[in-house]
Amino acid sequence: MIRYQIIKQIGFQAVLLVSFFCFVGCAEQSNVLQAQTSKDVKVVDPFDSDRPPTAKTLYIMADILMSQGRDRDSQLILERILNEYPDFFPAYNSLAELQMRHRRIPDAINTLSAGLEINSNDSVLLNNLGMCWLIRKDYDKALKYFTQAAGVAPENTRYRSNMATALVLLGRRQEALSLYEQILPKEEALENIQILCDSIK
Repeated sequence: MIRYQIIKQIGFQAVLLVSFFCFVGCAEQSNVLQAQTSKDVKVVDPFDSDRPPTAKTLYIMADILMSQGRDRDSQLILERILNEYPDFFPAYNSLAELQMRHRRIPDAINTLSAGLEINSNDSVLLNNLGMCWLIRKDYDKALKYFTQAAGVAPENTRYRSNMATALVLLGRRQEALSLYEQILPKEEALENIQILCDSIK
């Protein structure tokens, strides 16, 4: 689960933008529901059923709509999921990704924060919220959320790498190097730090 991104700047922040919710959402894939008719195959509309659609069905529909570029329709379905199934956490990440793609960073922060009010230990929500603050250049807050995410899921090297990134941007390079060396050879760790330092000059 992950995926649970998105800005007006270029260079380093553009890289962050691309990497953000790729990390980290919960992309569930599924076949489109279909029904065989006498003439052809057509998509079944889950809203025509007597039973209300499940969170998973709605989520799949939102994902399909997003892939078709129908962001507004996808957003409406994701908002419906959060209203009807507030503990379905992948929807928080997908909605935040959508909001970030449209450069609505404060909305994405609010969406992820709402999910964390229900489950404060969701490492993906924590990490993605850290990414939002990183993009806004509030590196202290970014580090705070990356650290919390790493505390919940210490085996996830991405969270520790994000912590190291925030530390570099805060000028705490030695601490960043120590973290990077836990997951990378020293040469690659130093190279990462140099790239980050060059990006903020």
